[in-house]
Amino acid sequence: MVKRKKKYDVITTYLVNNGGSQVTLTFTQFDELLFPANGLPRTARTTLDWWTNDYKHPEKGAYAWINAKYEVVHVNLEKEYVVFRPLVKSTWLELN
Repeated sequence: MVKRKKKYDVITTYLVNNGGSQVTLTFTQFDELLFPANGLPRTARTTLDWWTNDYKHPEKGAYAWINAKYEVVHVNLEKEYVVFRPLVKSTWLELN
């Protein structure tokens, strides 16, 4: 059985391969490295809500970093960057 790829799996893969350290990514890095075809969604650039650590809304990106066992700890929409930190003690559900 082939596992269906989800829209933001590229974020999960990137964070998993990071080695468990804190990661800061600019929106430009998201556009160029992770989503070269169409970039981040407009809502990710304009609303903090898109970056909420809420796995219940897979249309947003949260399931991607939660599955990588990371959480968003800071977002700066004006300077266009986001900081991910490994979850210290995971209480999140796996969403595979």
